Amino acid sequence: MALVLSGIFPGLGQFYNRQPVKGAIGLVAGIVLSWLAGRAAPTDPLALDRPRMALVVPACALLAIWVWSMIDAWRGTSD
Repeated sequence: MALVLSGIFPGLGQFYNRQPVKGAIGLVAGIVLSWLAGRAAPTDPLALDRPRMALVVPACALLAIWVWSMIDAWRGTSD
């Protein structure tokens, strides 16, 4: 269940595993990086064929946080 919750959004699986500090860090990082990627995304859909670094960096960081969150939730490690 923790893996599924972390798959929905980073940090949710850690809250399920009763790891509130890791959950809060994952949740805040996910929200901030999602916001940054959303702000950097072009309004013209045709411009997505040439992504700028302002979009690529937060999107890649968000993906890394998301994968880490899913792996950590699956393991169920404790602090």
